Amino acid sequence: MYRSILMELSRNRSVTRRQLGAVEDFWNRIMMEHALFIRGLLDPSEIQLIETADQYAKEYRELLEMARNQECRVTDDLCRKSLEETLNYREFKTAGAKGILECEISSIILPLLADHVLREANHYIRLLEEECGEE
Repeated sequence: MYRSILMELSRNRSVTRRQLGAVEDFWNRIMMEHALFIRGLLDPSEIQLIETADQYAKEYRELLEMARNQECRVTDDLCRKSLEETLNYREFKTAGAKGILECEISSIILPLLADHVLREANHYIRLLEEECGEE
C-alpha cells in the first residue's frame, strides 16, 4: 500500500480518494484487530477491559461496514468518525500501556507490544489529521 501511494505521488503528484479510502480501510481494520487480540491477551479477571476492547472492535467493525456501504470510499464524515474513534482508542491504549508497565493489569501482553499498538494508533491519527484537514 505504501509503495503504491508513493508511485501514485510520483506519477500524478496527488493521491486519489480511492487510495485514501484504502488507507483508511487498512488502518480501521488494524485498529479492530488490535482490540480483538488485546482482548484475548487479557486475564479473564479484567472484565471491564475486555468489555471495552470488545466495544472498540465493534465500533471499528461498524466504520468498516459504513465505508463498504458508501459509493465514495472516503468521506469527510467517515474520516472524522475514524479520527474521533482513534483518538478515544489511543487513550485506552495509553492507559493500557501504563497499566501493563506498572503491573496494574493482569495479562500476557508484553510492554513492547503495548507500546507498538499505541505507536500505530498515533501514526494513524497523524494520517487522519492530514486527510481530514484537522491538526
